[in-house]
Amino acid sequence: MKVNRVIHSYAVKITDEPYELSSGVKLKSTARITFRDINKNIIERKKYGVIEIDDLYQKISTNESINLSNCYINNFSASKYRTAHNLSNESLIELKDFKANDSIFEADSLVDFSFCKFTGNQVDFSNSHFGNGNLSFYSSIFADLNVDFSNTSYSEGNNIFQYTQFGNGNLSFENACFINGNISFINANFGNGASNFKNINFGNGDVMFSFATFGKGTKLFDRCIFNGLYIDFSKVEFGSGKLDFRRVDFGNAEVNFQEIEHSGHEKVNFKRAKFGKRTINFQQALFGDVDVQFDEAEFSTGKISLLNARAKSFSFSKCILSNYLDLRVYRCQHIDLSYCIIRDIIDLKPGIAPVKINRLYLQGIRILGKLFISWQQNNVEKLISNQKDTNDQEKAEQFRVLKEDFRSSGNYADEDKAYVSFKRYELKYISSNRIIDNKLNIFWNYPYVLFQKIVFDFLGLYATSPIRVLFSIVIANFLYTCFYLFSLLVGFGHISCIDNNMSLIQKVLDSFYFSAITFFTIGYGECVPTGILKIVSPIEGFTGVFLMSYFTVAFVRKILR
Repeated sequence: MKVNRVIHSYAVKITDEPYELSSGVKLKSTARITFRDINKNIIERKKYGVIEIDDLYQKISTNESINLSNCYINNFSASKYRTAHNLSNESLIELKDFKANDSIFEADSLVDFSFCKFTGNQVDFSNSHFGNGNLSFYSSIFADLNVDFSNTSYSEGNNIFQYTQFGNGNLSFENACFINGNISFINANFGNGASNFKNINFGNGDVMFSFATFGKGTKLFDRCIFNGLYIDFSKVEFGSGKLDFRRVDFGNAEVNFQEIEHSGHEKVNFKRAKFGKRTINFQQALFGDVDVQFDEAEFSTGKISLLNARAKSFSFSKCILSNYLDLRVYRCQHIDLSYCIIRDIIDLKPGIAPVKINRLYLQGIRILGKLFISWQQNNVEKLISNQKDTNDQEKAEQFRVLKEDFRSSGNYADEDKAYVSFKRYELKYISSNRIIDNKLNIFWNYPYVLFQKIVFDFLGLYATSPIRVLFSIVIANFLYTCFYLFSLLVGFGHISCIDNNMSLIQKVLDSFYFSAITFFTIGYGECVPTGILKIVSPIEGFTGVFLMSYFTVAFVRKILR
């Protein structure tokens, strides 16, 4: 039987030709079986020894080792065995040293291993095919054995592993192939051994692992292919071992990881996985203190929800997101959306749930859709500023991207705040690079930076706050008034419209009047400065022209939006 080929149909011909097993046991009949693929092309022709069911039941009764390798077994039923031996429906049947490598199991209705207890050194079903009829390992127990279902194949029919206990041995379904039947591991217990589900083709049936329990071993699902409509991992306890879903193709199934729990210390990996057109649900998933990676995953139009999920981090780096992505996680250290292309909506805005994130990575992002985020509620400035592994230029670029997104959403107040942060980090980057390029630049760089911070940042927040500019105008008038008054009192200069015999209050009022008409460049002509005030007055006039222009720009910018 060729590995990883889907057997779509097969034909069985029983002959009276004797068949000798590798163990030397001779069987009376031979099964000649022809395997075909979906196009009815012959995959393989093989011979198998035919096992008489009564002989097999006899071996079970006498607790003999069971070796069914290279055998054809028809209508095996643990339930019928219990009935024939007057056992209760849930009595465990012991199968000792069970081996069925490269065998064929089929039945009219059900291949039944329910309530079987496998003992000995290992259980080997590798390379076997489960043909016509459903398959049930319901409530079977594998103790602490290594269990091998690798390279097995399954015809149409449901495959039931509900309440199965796999113990602490290693389990492998690697390269298994299913066709149309539903597959259920609901409430299965996988113990502390490694669980290998790599490279499985799960066929067109639904796959259900809900309420299953895993232990300390690794859980590998990479390269699996799902073609059914529903994949259910809800409420699964994944234990502390490595959890790997790399390169899994989920098809167009509805995928449910709601309320799963994982307590491991290695990252959970969905890198390069493919998701389809139906909902992908990670709501209230608890990943513990680990990184969850969806890097380079392919998403179609299915909604993805991580509402109230918890992890150390969630990474969607280099993804093309053509779907609604709900990232209102309950708690994580950081979310990485770097180099993503956003075609739909990413929702980070707190509402029905709090969103507790320390860092948000947006470098290289392209937003063609919308990013729902609130500057205040999400504390966006902190999300970007807390990044320790990005430089000032990268932080500035992230604020610029947010500014553009806020503007396209009509959220102008948040746009202004993002723009201010963008300009601040841009200035820091330019300043530090200038010194790196030439150490001598330090002598003029700091005055230049100080000028930029005072004039553009402090006075008006880069023309985003007309109120701030207006306040700066009032402060400037007050400072010039104080300087004029001080000059008059100490005799540094004189203003023609202010007599020395005036009271202090009158001098204050007239100093303010002179400052105002100079600042606003009104110039009635009745007040002429002398002394040092001839130098200060033109400076105030220039200050007034500049701040009034600054106010006009900031005010018009607000009005036009």
